[in-house]
Amino acid sequence: MPIFLDDCDYRQFVYQLGDVLEEFSIVCWNYCVMPNHYHLTVQPTRANLSAAIRKLNGAYGQWWNRRHGRVGHVFQGRFKDQIVDRDSYLMALSRYVVMNPVRAGLVSQPEEWPWSSYRATAGLSPAPAFLSTECTLRLFGDEPEPALQERFADTIAIHVDPALTDRIRSNERVLGTRAFKDMLASAEPIPNATLGLLI
Repeated sequence: MPIFLDDCDYRQFVYQLGDVLEEFSIVCWNYCVMPNHYHLTVQPTRANLSAAIRKLNGAYGQWWNRRHGRVGHVFQGRFKDQIVDRDSYLMALSRYVVMNPVRAGLVSQPEEWPWSSYRATAGLSPAPAFLSTECTLRLFGDEPEPALQERFADTIAIHVDPALTDRIRSNERVLGTRAFKDMLASAEPIPNATLGLLI
């Protein structure tokens, strides 16, 4: 069921998303808000992700119910989260998130969807304060920002291996190489981990 019915709903959610990410010290690499769900690629700095998502969904749900004269839960069930190996899967995850509106047939190009991080990361519009575009752009090298923005846009346009997309859509808890999964299982600190959320 749609939970973002008009631009006012989308704007309110993005505003609340920024507040929650700042309050909980969570770095946002990219996001996409769709008519009935949202996707985030985030990097928590503390063990507080569940509390942050609970606050975000609860605050938006209460606001949405008041605005639309409804009652009850707006979001169904717990969010899906995956730990992602920055080196091998983060670029594919970034593409997956911002291409959501294209796959859903809402737009023909990702830059046409105003409720995602694509435009800001590609340098087509200002980034909201909570969005860390440099995190995503650094996946594409160390050149000046305009070159990285162009490389980002070119990479997003390239077809990705369907197996990677299937793994992102799967119920796998960890996306990465065997070495990455072994490091995670050993309880060693993981320098190259980022968390992808599919809500």
